[in-house]
Order: sequence, then structure tokens, then C-alpha cells
Amino acid sequence: MQYRLVRTDRRTLAITIDGGGECVVRAPMRMPQREIEAFVAEKAAWILAKQREMQLKSSKAQHLQPILKDGAEWNIAGRMVVLRFVSGVPKNYARFTESALECSCEISEKALIKFLKQFAKDYFIWRVSEFAATAHAKPHEVKVSEAQARWGSCSAQNVLNFSWRLIFAPPALIDYVVVHELCHIGCMNHSPAFWQRVAAIMPDYAIRRKQLKECGYMLKWFR
Repeated sequence: MQYRLVRTDRRTLAITIDGGGECVVRAPMRMPQREIEAFVAEKAAWILAKQREMQLKSSKAQHLQPILKDGAEWNIAGRMVVLRFVSGVPKNYARFTESALECSCEISEKALIKFLKQFAKDYFIWRVSEFAATAHAKPHEVKVSEAQARWGSCSAQNVLNFSWRLIFAPPALIDYVVVHELCHIGCMNHSPAFWQRVAAIMPDYAIRRKQLKECGYMLKWFR
């Protein structure tokens, strides 16, 4: 089992798998090498499982990027649309039809993202309005962000921020993020009381939360 050993002033052993799938072992300065190797051997199955998980996520991120070509199928907020490039329209033209996302043949990626961000913001505002009363929460504002490490956040000023890329997730998972952040208003932690608030609105939140983790690669789209 290959691993990178990092000795620090810590008191216990710890194993992490970094974004590239490398196994990193952190150990106390004076811990004998044999104890470290015994610990790694004991955790070998877990290490291999996590490395396979990282490889799968990396593969998804590489192969499931939205394809910018005519006829490509995108799933946006649970709605399957076909990307269509059309001529004879303004350069940065983009709009949704019943079954397609129409764009100018000359549209830039920046302009397309701008369009998707506005669509995402309108969608998130709608979903927040659907759950705010039930959550007994009054957000000050709803914004979209470029976040690539988390789906949403709630500020001390009760401003809800959502990564615009969340729009590519299934509606049930979008709603989970919305409810999660609404429940942070007045409860800025992840205490048992917080999760009770979430469960009161969304009893199956744990299932949705787990499913959302499998969509994490979408946070890297359009980097």
C-alpha cells in the first residue's frame, strides 16, 4: 500500500485521500514506523474504496461536462433540453423553448453562462418562496455565486447564496439545498436542533443529502 507520510505534532494517526487519490498518512513525530504501517494495513480496504470513489468522481467530471455542440442534451432543473445553435439572431441570443435551449451560433461561453445564471437565480428565488413560510424564515436576499466547493450558504445577514451550477441537479436535490439554507436562518450551525428543522420540512433529507454528494462533480462544470 503506497502512501505519503507526514509527521506533525499531532497525537494520533489520521488517513486522508486527497483530490488526486493519493493516500496521505499524518502521524505523531515519534511514532514508530511499524505502528504506522500496521495502521495503514488495517485501513487498506477503506483506503482502496475511497481511491476508487475519487477515480469515479474524476471520471464523471471529465466525461459528463455539458457538451457545447448542436444537438447535445442537457438536464436543467430536471428538464431535458436539446442545445440548438441558430443563425440570424443577435450574437448573445439565448432562450428556452418548450424542448430546447436555443443559442446564437456566435454566442460566447461567458454570455451563455450569464444567461444560465439569470435562469438559475429566478428558479432559486421561486423555490425559496415555496419553502420560506414553512421554514419560518425570511431571507434578506437570494443570490447566485461561482462557488465550486459548496452548493449553498447563508450569511449572518440572512442572504442566501447558491452556486449557479446547482441548476444542473435534479429538482428534489435543489429543494434540499434550498431548505437546508433556509433552516440556517436563526440557526447558523449543524446542531441537532438544525437537523430537526430540516427534517420537519423534508423528512427524507438524509437520502437527498447523500444523493447530492454524488452530484458534486457538477460544481466543477464551466470552470
